[in-house]
Amino acid sequence: MSRTRNRTVPTAVLAAATALGLLAAAGCGADQQAAPPTTTASPTSTASTTTAATPSPTTTTTTTTTTRPGSTARARPKPSHRPSATRSSAKPSTSSRPAPKPSPRPSPTPSAATCQVPAGVTASQVVLVTSAGSSATVRACRRSGSRYLLSLGPYAGHVGRNGVSTAKREGDLRTPVGTFPLRGGFGVRANPGLAVGWFRVDGRDVWVDDSGSSLYNTHQRTPVGGRWDSAEDLLNSPAYDYAQVVGYNESRTPGLGSAIFFHVDLGHGTAGCVSVPAGALLAVMQWERPGAVMSIR
Repeated sequence: MSRTRNRTVPTAVLAAATALGLLAAAGCGADQQAAPPTTTASPTSTASTTTAATPSPTTTTTTTTTTRPGSTARARPKPSHRPSATRSSAKPSTSSRPAPKPSPRPSPTPSAATCQVPAGVTASQVVLVTSAGSSATVRACRRSGSRYLLSLGPYAGHVGRNGVSTAKREGDLRTPVGTFPLRGGFGVRANPGLAVGWFRVDGRDVWVDDSGSSLYNTHQRTPVGGRWDSAEDLLNSPAYDYAQVVGYNESRTPGLGSAIFFHVDLGHGTAGCVSVPAGALLAVMQWERPGAVMSIR
């Protein structure tokens, strides 16, 4: 009986040891298989049956069995973490985006040219005439706040053959200095777009320059009927194809001058008018609005 009991105890111990080995293998990683239990007695198992009173060498031997090469489970590899940049659902890293290029600086807007209009002039539009002998530079200027800006020009033109004067007299071939209103227009041709009125001339239209006439410095039509002794014919092409009356001596003071016009340039000094090439003249006429003035210096 004692021998049988001694044989049973080692068998139970062996079974327990085997179970412990299986549990140890399962704890290292679910992807590894535990070594199958040994069914035949190994040399170490035989040695474990020699005594039951002393600590069983089979326990130590069994431990050795579980650590034999081939039965030890491999360590579970640490899960690798893929960089977020490789995940298709991840947003691209902002560090990989190219830096935005700086916006180009806008070119400075060139400032509009100004006109040196004489002090005291307040009109919204000024045709500025700057003379040098019988030559002249003509500019169309618009008021902007307290200054005048260039709208058209400058255009090369002419004034009187004897230049300009602050003491204009009839027949002196000078252009009067000062600022004067621009009145209606006339011409051999139709109105090109002047906003302040126009009449088309024929052979009967004249401008009276007789200082002794009550009709001095006015537009009239023939026959004379003794009303004046001298007058300028207005049917005059190309000078008066297009022309505009400059409001000089509107009081019609005898001898101070008459028939001062803004007309087509003929390439030389005038009898007292202001002239520019036809294209420039039409541009200025179309630009003008009621209230425009001409300033001559």
